[in-house]
Amino acid sequence: MNNQQQPPQVITLEYIARLKKEKLEEIRNQQKAMSSTARKIFAPLAPAASKGDALMRSFNTGMAIFDGVVMGVKIMKKVRRYFRKN
Repeated sequence: MNNQQQPPQVITLEYIARLKKEKLEEIRNQQKAMSSTARKIFAPLAPAASKGDALMRSFNTGMAIFDGVVMGVKIMKKVRRYFRKN
């Protein structure tokens, strides 16, 4: 068996500084991408083009709130039932 070992890589201050700059640039690029994605997600809705759109948007919002309340009530009932048995 040939166990040829490679010579260890020489780590210099210039090498470390270059790596630091590269990683800092990667972090900045990721921050830009994340902030643009967050802006897209949390951007306010565009104004409704017609009364029908406004009505449907308010209906959808109301249904989402109602669904959330119903789900919350169901979860609370199950949690209470769990603690009553024990």
